[in-house]
Amino acid sequence: MFDVNESLKNWLKKFEEFKLIDYNKLPDIELYMDQILTLIQRQLGIFTYSSFDKLLTSSMVNNYVKGNVIPAPISKKYNREHLALLEEVCTLKQVLSIAEIKQIIDSTYNNGNNSDVFTAFQTKFDKANNEAINIAKDKLNDIDSNNTNTLNELALELSLIANAYISIAKRILYYTKHYENILNEDEEHKDKKKKKDE
Repeated sequence: MFDVNESLKNWLKKFEEFKLIDYNKLPDIELYMDQILTLIQRQLGIFTYSSFDKLLTSSMVNNYVKGNVIPAPISKKYNREHLALLEEVCTLKQVLSIAEIKQIIDSTYNNGNNSDVFTAFQTKFDKANNEAINIAKDKLNDIDSNNTNTLNELALELSLIANAYISIAKRILYYTKHYENILNEDEEHKDKKKKKDE
C-alpha cells in the first residue's frame, strides 16, 4: 500500500542530496539548444512531478534571450555561462517573475566573475534547501502515516511560510528598483541642467 509519509521522506532524502553542478564542472564546450534543454531537465528533474513536466523549453530560452535575461547564444551555441544562468532562472521562476529574476541577475552578474556569483548562488540555494528540508522532516515525524488531513495542514502551513517569504522578497525587489529609478531620474535631471547651463 502507498505510504505518503514514506514517499515524502524518500523524496526529501533525494532533495537533501541534490546539488547544483559547480560552475567549473559545467560543460566547457558549447552546446546546441536541444542539448541545453536535456541537460537542464536532467539536472533539475528533482523539481518535476512527472516525465511530462518541462522546466525549460526552446521558446522559454528564446524569450530569456529576447528579454536580456541571458546573453544571446554564439552561432546558436550555449556555453557554461548560459547553463549557470538558466539553472538560476529555472530555480527562481518558481517564485519570482522573469523581470524580478532579471533584476537579480543584472545586479549580481555585473562584475564579470560568473564562477564566483554562481558559487554564491549555490551556497544560498543549499542553505535554504537544508533549512526547509529539516523543518519538513521534523514535522513529518509527528504525523501518522497517511494522515492526509494533517499532511494537508502541513502543506498549507509551509505554503503560507513560502508566501510570506515570497512577498518579502518581491517587496525588496520593488523598493530597490524604485530607488534605482529615482537615482536614474536624478542623474538625467542633473545632465539636462548641466547641458542647459553650458
